[in-house]
Amino acid sequence: MTIKKRMFISNILMIIIPAFLAVIILAGCLFIFLASMFPHAEYRLGFQEELTETRYEVVELVREWLDKTDPETEAELLELVQENRLTLQIYQGQQIIQRFGDEVLPQKQLEQSLAALDGSGTVSNGTFALFGEQLLLDGKTYQIHIYNPVVILSHDRLKLWVVGIGFFMVVVLVFIIFITNRFLIKFVFKRISDPLQTLAEGVHQIRDGNLTHRIFYSGEDEFKPVCEDFNEMAERLRISVVQLQKEEESRKELLASISHDIRSPLTSIRAYVDGLLDGIADTKEKQKAYLGIIQKKTSEIDQMVKKLFLFSKMDIGEYPYSPEILDVSREMEDFITASEEEYQHRGLNFQNVSIPQESFICADPTYFRSILTNLLDNSAKYKEKETVSVSITGERFKHRMVVYVDDDGPGVPEDALPKLFDVFYRNDLSRNNPNQGSGLGLAIVAKAVERMDGAVHAENLPQGGLRMVLEFPTVKGE
Repeated sequence: MTIKKRMFISNILMIIIPAFLAVIILAGCLFIFLASMFPHAEYRLGFQEELTETRYEVVELVREWLDKTDPETEAELLELVQENRLTLQIYQGQQIIQRFGDEVLPQKQLEQSLAALDGSGTVSNGTFALFGEQLLLDGKTYQIHIYNPVVILSHDRLKLWVVGIGFFMVVVLVFIIFITNRFLIKFVFKRISDPLQTLAEGVHQIRDGNLTHRIFYSGEDEFKPVCEDFNEMAERLRISVVQLQKEEESRKELLASISHDIRSPLTSIRAYVDGLLDGIADTKEKQKAYLGIIQKKTSEIDQMVKKLFLFSKMDIGEYPYSPEILDVSREMEDFITASEEEYQHRGLNFQNVSIPQESFICADPTYFRSILTNLLDNSAKYKEKETVSVSITGERFKHRMVVYVDDDGPGVPEDALPKLFDVFYRNDLSRNNPNQGSGLGLAIVAKAVERMDGAVHAENLPQGGLRMVLEFPTVKGE
C-alpha cells in the first residue's frame, strides 16, 4: 500500500474512530443519566399523547370487562397495565371492587382534587399523576382511577449533569484522539521510518566506500523508485570511481610511456651529436649519416608529439569537429588514390577495396581520414614479412554502416584484443622495440570513432591476421 493511501485512510480513521467511540460513550452516559435520574425509566410511557391513548385504552377494556367479566379481557387488561407499570383501581361507590397493577399508598389529596373535577380528568402532585373516569353500566356508576409516577428533574441538577457529562465527554474524546493518533502514526510512520532507515544505512555504506552495497526493497510504495534510483546512483558512482582509477592509472602509464618513448630517440640524438662534437664522424660521409639519423629521430619525436597533442585534444573535447554528410565509398576511393603509392613503398598492398555505393554517414572528413591512416599505419608497423595485404570491405544495414579493415599480419593474442585501443598500449609489453610505434594510433582511432557516435573493436581472422571492425550510424544522403 502506498504512503498516499495510508495517509488518506489515516485521515478518514482520525475522524471516524473518535466520532464512533464518542457516540458510544455518549450513549452510555445518557443511559447512566436516565437510570440515575429516572428510577422509573423502564416505563414505556414517555410521551403525553401515548400516555393519554393508553389511559383511554385501559378505560375501554374496563368497560368491556365490567360488561362481560370475560377472563380474556381481564388478562388483556392486566397485561396492558403491567406493561406500562400503571396502577388501576375500580370503585363502585366508596369501595374498590378490583385493582390491577402495583398497590400505591393512598393519595387523599389527589383523590380530593379529582373529586372536585366530578371524578373525570387528570391531577398530579409532582410524584404521581391520577387520571379519573366515570362509567355508567346497567344503571350502576363506576369510578376508574389510573395512577402513574411522575419524575421531575430540577433545573440545577440537570445543568450539573449536563456540565458533568460534557466535561467527561471532552476528556474522553481527547484521550480517544490521543490514542487514535498514536495508533495511526504508528500505522503510517512505520512505513516511512523503516525505508528511511534502510536508505540511511545505504548512504552510510556508500560514504564509507562500500560502492557495491545495494538496497533490496520489496514494498510497493513511493520508496520503491527512490531505492531503485539509489541503486542506480550507487552503480554509476562505482563505475565512475572505477573509471577514475583507470584514468589515473592511464595517466601514470602515459607519463611513464612518454618518458620512455621520448628518451630513446633523445638518447640516440645526444649520442650522435656527441659523436659530431667529439670528432668521431671525421669524414663528410659519416657526418652526413649522423645528421640523417638525428633528423630521423627528431622526426619520430615530432610525430609522437603531434599524435599526443591530437589525442589530448580529442580526449578533452577541444579538437575541432565539423561533421558533414560523407559518402563512405567515395571517401575511401579518394583516400586510396592519394595514399596507395606511399603505402606500397612501406610494404602494404591493397588487395580488395569494396564499399557499397551511396553509403552515407555524418562525420568530419579529417577524423575519417585519421581513422584510416592510423589503422593502415598500424598494419604497416607490425608486419612480420616484407609485404602485407590489406582488404577494406563494408556492409550496409538499415541504420548502420560496418567497415572491415583486414590484414594478413601476425595478429595479436586473444587477451590483448580488448586492450588494443588503450592509450600507449602495445603488444610488446617491454616496449623494447620503439620502432613499432608509440601506442597512440589505435587510441586516436577509438576517440575519433566515439566522436562520430560509432564503435570499433578488433578480431583475429581464422586464417591469420587482424580485422578492425568499424560501425557508424547511417544517414540519408543527397
